[in-house]
Amino acid sequence: MAIYAYALIGIIVGILARIALPPTRSVGFVGSALLGGVGGIIGALLSSVFAPGGVTSHIQPLGVVVAIVFAALVSIGVIVGTRNRRFA
Repeated sequence: MAIYAYALIGIIVGILARIALPPTRSVGFVGSALLGGVGGIIGALLSSVFAPGGVTSHIQPLGVVVAIVFAALVSIGVIVGTRNRRFA
């Protein structure tokens, strides 16, 4: 059940990344939220590998931190990577 909490944390981080960064045409609001959710799940799974006890059925502080970091990295990376750059 904790994987849902990690996904929700990621969705919130993805939405905040969308609000904080300038908008792009290729990644919308829902796309940013989904990218954040995926990043949160990936972060939680990676933290369960390295954490003592390695369980994703309970929310762990390390899992929350890693989920936030990965959600931010995925969301910001895709938003910045798809931004149109114009040189005039």
